[in-house]
Amino acid sequence: MRFIARVLLVVGIVLLILLIVLSSMAVVLGFAIAIGWLLTRFLPFDLFQASLLALVAATIVVVFWRHFLRSLFPVGGVEDIEFDEDALGYDNDYDRIPATRFFKKQSDKTWEAWLRFHLANSIYFEFQDAPQPVAPMGNKQLQELAIRLADLAVSQLKQKTARATKLRVTVTSLRQQMKKMGQQPYDDNILKLTTVAVNEELEYHYQDVQAIIRSGQWDSPYDGDNWEWS
Repeated sequence: MRFIARVLLVVGIVLLILLIVLSSMAVVLGFAIAIGWLLTRFLPFDLFQASLLALVAATIVVVFWRHFLRSLFPVGGVEDIEFDEDALGYDNDYDRIPATRFFKKQSDKTWEAWLRFHLANSIYFEFQDAPQPVAPMGNKQLQELAIRLADLAVSQLKQKTARATKLRVTVTSLRQQMKKMGQQPYDDNILKLTTVAVNEELEYHYQDVQAIIRSGQWDSPYDGDNWEWS
């Protein structure tokens, strides 16, 4: 009986979703037909042609205004961003790079410093979580390595244009960045762990980072209090 009940529940949900989709389509088509009927009163079109014209015109107008308004008011502007480090899910078993490593005085607490803090800690967490030691280094050296890799990622993000939608780094891009800077690229294992950590952070804070890139407010003060994980 439980199996039958679950099947009926799933079927009911599917039918409900289908009903909502069909109802939405019916409303849109009904609106287009109504506008089309009005157009036939003034233009030499039959009902089908006028309705199709109304539907196409409505789609174009909606798409235009959507892009226009998003260009004027980017979603998740820097001034409205709220950050929640606790949502990252790291517990107290991990060592952390202190926030004071990224700023010496209040004026140093910028959005760029905040992003470096997050990316570096995520990379450092990945290093600690790796099944095998990343490199024969102590904790302080690993922290410095994580910070240098975070700086590489931030450098790539700062090169992106305001219209960029793909906020990711790859092993290849990090390797090329290091070669361009005249540095010997790190081992692939280190770069792979870095890309996993950085891309997870960028996915989690996608709208926030995109807003910073669009506004170019890398050096603007960040006055939030959530620099540390509890």
